[in-house]
Amino acid sequence: MAWKKIAAAAVIVGGIAVGGTAYALWSSTGTGTGRAATLSAQTVTVTAVTGTADLYPGASGKLSFTLTNTNPYPVTFTAMTPGTITSSNAAQCPSSNLTVATFASGLSLTVAANSTSGTLSIPAAATLALAAPDGCQNKTFDVVLTLTGTQS
Repeated sequence: MAWKKIAAAAVIVGGIAVGGTAYALWSSTGTGTGRAATLSAQTVTVTAVTGTADLYPGASGKLSFTLTNTNPYPVTFTAMTPGTITSSNAAQCPSSNLTVATFASGLSLTVAANSTSGTLSIPAAATLALAAPDGCQNKTFDVVLTLTGTQS
């Protein structure tokens, strides 16, 4: 019978211990601040590519290039401003033989997030002078482009 008393006492003590532990757990709240951080937009890289030869004296042709976007979001460009023009052979065909139009609006060139586009072009952007010399045959021109756009 002594073992029954010991067992009964152990059950009672165990019940009190569990009940005491459950009773001793208090609820709590916390207040403070969290933080979110913005990233810095990365410049999209414009790389010239040779497209179809479509220039001849007096004609307008396209500018061809790829866009490399390292941002985690797509970018759509809606305007283009040309800069310095360089001829592949300035002695035979000076860069002054090429004029490039500014596109203040109307473009829609999109490059996906973290990617390089396929070949893109701006049609009728470059015009070869009507008086361009024979030395301009089979030459290329590089044009510095400043594209303006936004996250899309």
